Amino acid sequence: MHERSWSAVPIVAEPPTDSGTGDGRRFFEVPESGWHTLFAWAVGPEHMVRCLDVRPPEPVHVVYESKGERTVRVEERTRGDRSAVDGGIHDYLTDARVPSQPCGYRWFIELPDGIDDADQFFALFGPALMDLPPGPRPRREREAMIAVAKTLYPAVPQESSRESVGDGSG
Repeated sequence: MHERSWSAVPIVAEPPTDSGTGDGRRFFEVPESGWHTLFAWAVGPEHMVRCLDVRPPEPVHVVYESKGERTVRVEERTRGDRSAVDGGIHDYLTDARVPSQPCGYRWFIELPDGIDDADQFFALFGPALMDLPPGPRPRREREAMIAVAKTLYPAVPQESSRESVGDGSG
């Protein structure tokens, strides 16, 4: 078992296909948000893979409003756009007391047995996230997500009692 660290997530040469990685495991890509990235942290490196992100940046939809008229234009993604996405993920993980995720990768979570897709996977966490006790929300979400992940992946390692940000533990 690996320690709970982004660096322990195996790097694969190509993104997993719909049929998996060739070893019977199936994966889905983690959406680029802090909340979704926290799910990946909860699942742990044993049930994830990553690959270098060599895709061209996706365009952004920019909405302009003037005198009650709305115009939507598609523009190339800028460094500022990328920085805003990465910053949002970083801030969310920091609030959850989880180390920042390395950039430059696409991240994939293994689907547990009996789960067909990402929507079904995320729905399994709903009840645990609905009844969170009072307190810092991202940190409470982390605890609830790890508890559910342990039921989905019996081999998920126990969460360390240390909650330090930035050293790969948490």
